[in-house]
Amino acid sequence: MKQIDVGLEWFLNPDHLPFIVALEKGWFREKGLDVRLIEPEGHYDSLSAVIEGSLAFACNEPLHMVDAPRPGLKALGCFFVTDGGVMLTPAGESALAAGESIRIASPVAGEVTDDLARLILQRWCEEREIVFDPALVQIEAAGFEHLENLQAGFDGAWLCFANFEGVEARYLDVEATLITTAEVGLPNFSALELFTGKAFLEQHGELVNDFMHLLSEAGRLCIEYPDEAIGMWYRHTGESRSELMDAIVRDTCLRLVSPVMRDGDRWWEMWRQFDRMGLSQVDQAGYEALYSP
Repeated sequence: MKQIDVGLEWFLNPDHLPFIVALEKGWFREKGLDVRLIEPEGHYDSLSAVIEGSLAFACNEPLHMVDAPRPGLKALGCFFVTDGGVMLTPAGESALAAGESIRIASPVAGEVTDDLARLILQRWCEEREIVFDPALVQIEAAGFEHLENLQAGFDGAWLCFANFEGVEARYLDVEATLITTAEVGLPNFSALELFTGKAFLEQHGELVNDFMHLLSEAGRLCIEYPDEAIGMWYRHTGESRSELMDAIVRDTCLRLVSPVMRDGDRWWEMWRQFDRMGLSQVDQAGYEALYSP
């Protein structure tokens, strides 16, 4: 049995259903793989670890393919896509319209993503002929409890997603608008791509192909049989069943991607637009290297 450590981008959540299903079905073990899912301390830790070779695989948003050069990182394919952006309360909307400052909660305040949050809000304001001053948008580190943060007085939350906070807001009857990247003409990057390191891909090509195939099969199961996937989520996590989590997992199942395959075209427009706007730190050769053999 070969131990395979997979680094997540954050804590275990329904976006990682393909890994959970393959574990619960015993498919990894049938291939001789003892797969462990590792929750990182920092958002980028898993990417660094696969480059260094201490992790076999990692998953993270495609945004991190362009926000910093990461030589040695190899992209293997997307397995989950949702809609994401800034969730804004009515009070936040009114404050922006009045030229007043607003507070936005974010799990990664102070990072490059702050600029994207402000850009989303700027374009949203421009569509409504509201004068936008980026200095009035205060982005504060406040964890992942987006709905709790909104209820506690934040005017908005950044890095919210349709399959989680979108469902949660409707279920809890929290009045807030999810302003997605698509709505303001920005490329979608609310997704998860599977990564490995250059050396691991070269040395274990067959294993990588087997792993991608099993993720593809697991994603397909979730799409076709969401009730079965919901059951495996609770069995794997030990979480108490709730109507809200049922709804989140069911919505997530429909956003999974199968098959998982290397596709440099999928995020090309994202790189191109961000490069044109000066938001990409990776040149064309660097982007293309992610998908090279």
